[in-house]
Amino acid sequence: MSTASKVTFATSCLFAVGSFIYINIEQRIERENLRQGPIKDAERMRKKLSKKQMANDLEHKEQIALREQYEAVQPLSAEIVRGED
Repeated sequence: MSTASKVTFATSCLFAVGSFIYINIEQRIERENLRQGPIKDAERMRKKLSKKQMANDLEHKEQIALREQYEAVQPLSAEIVRGED
């Protein structure tokens, strides 16, 4: 075999091995990213839920304050008032 054919053969072998390694690494990275998708979605939903909970807590506190304000003006009692005909 001539030197040129040896160089060509070695270059093509190195290219094939390099391509194989590159493809495997890329597939592993892509698989890992696909696995991280649901984890990231769960984290995003947890943050979103947390924001909703904070808004609900704030509204609950406002409702409690309004109830106290209205009770100060017109106290509530357990007595049922029925209209007699």
